[in-house]
Amino acid sequence: MRMRPIPLRMLGILFSLAISLPAGAEGGAAAPSSGADAVSRATFSAPAGTPQSRTEEGPAGVQEVRVGFLAYSPPWYDGAFVDESIRYLAWRLPEYRFSVHFLSAEALEKSVAAKNVDLVVAPAAFLAFSAPHSLHELASIVSDAAPDSSRSLGAALIVRRDREDLKTLRDLRGKRVAAVVDEPSPGILEVKREVARLNADPDDFFGSIQTVPRLRMKEVLSHVLSGRADAGILRGCFLEDLWKAGNRTFEAEIRVLDAKRGDGLACRHSTALYPGWTVAASERLSQDAARAVTAVLLTKPANAWGQYWTVSTNTSSYTDLMKTLRIGAYAYLREWTLSRVWDEYRPFILVAIVALLGLLAHSAILEKLVRRRTEELERVHAGQQAAERHAREMTERLDQLQRAGAVGQISSIVAHEMKQPLAVIQNLSRGTIRMIEDEPETLDEVSKAVESINDEAGRAAAIIDRVRTYSQGRSERRAVEFSDALHDAVTQFRATRRGRLARIVFGRIDRGEVWIDPLDLELIIINLLANAVDAAKNVEDPRVFVELLRIPGSPASEATLELHVSDNGPRISDDAFDALGKRLLKSTKPGGLGLGLSIVRTLAENCVGRLSFERSGGDGITAVVVLPVMNSKDAKSTSSGRGENR
Repeated sequence: MRMRPIPLRMLGILFSLAISLPAGAEGGAAAPSSGADAVSRATFSAPAGTPQSRTEEGPAGVQEVRVGFLAYSPPWYDGAFVDESIRYLAWRLPEYRFSVHFLSAEALEKSVAAKNVDLVVAPAAFLAFSAPHSLHELASIVSDAAPDSSRSLGAALIVRRDREDLKTLRDLRGKRVAAVVDEPSPGILEVKREVARLNADPDDFFGSIQTVPRLRMKEVLSHVLSGRADAGILRGCFLEDLWKAGNRTFEAEIRVLDAKRGDGLACRHSTALYPGWTVAASERLSQDAARAVTAVLLTKPANAWGQYWTVSTNTSSYTDLMKTLRIGAYAYLREWTLSRVWDEYRPFILVAIVALLGLLAHSAILEKLVRRRTEELERVHAGQQAAERHAREMTERLDQLQRAGAVGQISSIVAHEMKQPLAVIQNLSRGTIRMIEDEPETLDEVSKAVESINDEAGRAAAIIDRVRTYSQGRSERRAVEFSDALHDAVTQFRATRRGRLARIVFGRIDRGEVWIDPLDLELIIINLLANAVDAAKNVEDPRVFVELLRIPGSPASEATLELHVSDNGPRISDDAFDALGKRLLKSTKPGGLGLGLSIVRTLAENCVGRLSFERSGGDGITAVVVLPVMNSKDAKSTSSGRGENR
């Protein structure tokens, strides 16, 4: 019977297994199981026939390279490829002797810290978690099952096939999970990252985690099948490695939860993918040795399983995992420190600082503006108080002027009315004296008494003449701009209490000078405004309308300025209108003397002017004061007469 030829690929697989698997291994390389922290040592030297010695001690010139190999639960075909690669290095680099030490994660971390190893063979998770700054990656494993070195490992969640209640990861909340926690990823950490993607707390998601000893991942299957655990966590490709080794006992009894497909890893897995196995150099290894090892590994041909070495991988996915789970370099995120607060909320803190600075700047600017505005208001208030004081003084002065005017009017009345009776008294007393003189013997005493009457009457007449002279007192007249005086008087009047009772509105205001005592002109304006306000103050919207009109002259008359002061008060009777300004000491106001308009008339007439009244378009009254306009010729002719009686 003729035997069929063995295919070349099958011969390659058998050859790879023959040179890579230690005796008794179950489908892959693994550390001896003499203890959790047991260290196994195998020395690989150059093959026979090379010029260099290959004794363990080694001849002079042979440099020892200590390899720290992270022990993993068998079966593990990537481990077999690593064994094969170290033998290949020993063959290609006879000047180095490679001594391999199978170590637990804790022991390997201590060896790296103590600088007792030159090369480290471990998954990328070990480099990310345990020695992120003391190891430099040289090369990573890829294969037909995982062609991307950055996405070549994942974890598989397994449950019994008959557990219909467990369909997704969410169903494992509060359930019992079995896992090997002492072996680096992939494993429990990758599953917790998936829990975090569900917006759940990875630390409190599972009811309990049953710890399986290191290097015994097959016991996870036993926990699940026996019901001691609801689910188990295996490294990705562990089931495939079992079946490659001929152990398919569990295939029909378990299933993978949330199995992912088409993401770059042919093995069954339940989590996102992460970087795989890596060879890294420690600070102890020389640059020449690191360069030589890297060159040999990258040029090593792929084996029968399609496994080969490629450039170092990207470990950013493990950085994200550590940050999410707050472990490793990000363990500080579990505590609220100033550093964490700064890292977590830096943008918000910066915005808050900028906002605070802006608020402080705004407050400072606002305070400055308020202070400036306060100073302005204080100045305005001080000016207002000064204006009010001035207005009170002017009011008192106007009152004094009005009283003086009243005294003058009364003096004129007394002088006019009392002169004649006193003269009669004098005449009668003289006649009586003459009659008495005709009877001198009997009427001496009567004569003396009548003489006394005559003397006293003369004395009274003299006093009246002095009062008349006083009432015709002197005044200081000069050229005054009527419009300016009008504005000043209105401003002063507005500052008084009476001036606030009505709204004063200006109309047309012409310019022109008049020859008058400024106080007399002010007294004219104030009295007209006061009478207009008193007339309109009881209506709903009291207003006083003021105009100053310049009337051109003619060959027969000179130019004049007419001051019109109108009110919107109630309509008065015709008799009252006819009596305006004519009835002296007759007032319609309670307590008034009736002298205001009389004073205006007198002062206007003293300046060759006149006062008249007109009915307004409505019910009010318009008072009109007419004064002659002063021209340059008048100024020259009267300049020498300033201060004289007019």
